[in-house]
Amino acid sequence: MSSSTSSGARSTAAKPVAPPGSQPVLRAQHLSKSYHSPVLRDLDMGIEPGQFVAIMGPSGSGKSTLLHCLSGMDRPSAGSVLLGDTEITTMSEKELAALRLTRFGFVFQQVHLMTTLCLLDNIVLPGFLAGLRPRPEITARGEELMESMGIADLAASGVTEVSGGQLQRAGICRALINDPGIVFADEPTGALNSTTALQILDLLGQVHASGTTLVMVTHDAQVAARADRVLVLVDGRIEEDLALGRYREAEAPSRLTTVTEALQRRSV
Repeated sequence: MSSSTSSGARSTAAKPVAPPGSQPVLRAQHLSKSYHSPVLRDLDMGIEPGQFVAIMGPSGSGKSTLLHCLSGMDRPSAGSVLLGDTEITTMSEKELAALRLTRFGFVFQQVHLMTTLCLLDNIVLPGFLAGLRPRPEITARGEELMESMGIADLAASGVTEVSGGQLQRAGICRALINDPGIVFADEPTGALNSTTALQILDLLGQVHASGTTLVMVTHDAQVAARADRVLVLVDGRIEEDLALGRYREAEAPSRLTTVTEALQRRSV
């Protein structure tokens, strides 16, 4: 990783990380979601401020559906989702859109940027739409984020002129432009080669280290082993809730073993 990436990461102000056992920043209560059949089934969970939670499970277990319900991208069929003391499941579509724009950040497997805009303009666009700060300040924040992600020299590049890894870095910058308290990531390394995937994971680790709450869907046990906590979903229910604590590289093999054994217990 380049020296510019490290210096940029240091310049980002850290958010306070809540101690274990604090009031959850995000809660699901009796959460259920059905399409043609049940996907989530009477699910209860809470996520603490500053926590990195990985969500795992077999295909069709409800991982992405849970992420979408927690983030207000989809509405549950029953139950509630609370952001602090505010129930987001009763919000209007307009209120939810504003919430997702200003309080949440999103990183997806496929980065959807506008091909008519350069990378920097794509990154700062949500900041302009939110209107929380003057435009020059938003642009400066976008440039700072690109520096921290090691892509400052690509600010004027088009979406089709950069690699998949560089595009994902731009997607992370866009997710962070409004300084969200929670970042939701759905298989953010799934479309990348192993080397680039590790680089992106390291960058998301820096985001988490700054105090941002990170909720990530992944099928990769090595990715999940870096999380503070791993939830394993089977048939729409949480069957394993692993408390791993903060990641230390020296503990990586034992953490991976813990996650792998949990998946084997649930035949994932």
